[in-house]
Amino acid sequence: MPRLLLSEPSRQALTVADPARPDNPDAAVALPLVVGATWQGIDPPLPDARPGVLYVTSRVVAEHYPDRTDLVWPDDLVRDADGQVVAARRLACARRRA
Repeated sequence: MPRLLLSEPSRQALTVADPARPDNPDAAVALPLVVGATWQGIDPPLPDARPGVLYVTSRVVAEHYPDRTDLVWPDDLVRDADGQVVAARRLACARRRA
């Protein structure tokens, strides 16, 4: 199944004022912040679209290609008593809105 390739996220700090003492700059707090990864590609590459063929993939992958109506994912999942997915009632696809 194709998967998105993402870069490593970067770790930074965000300095914010202490809400209890907003006028005291010495009361500022540095909060750790993880800046999200960036999209690098997909591996393995998606096959070319073919008339009458649907390609089942993850929702994340399909939503990166909203013009590809041949990319679908399992939707309306059915779970067992342990919470494990055992079936899907339908397939969904991302459609670009006009």
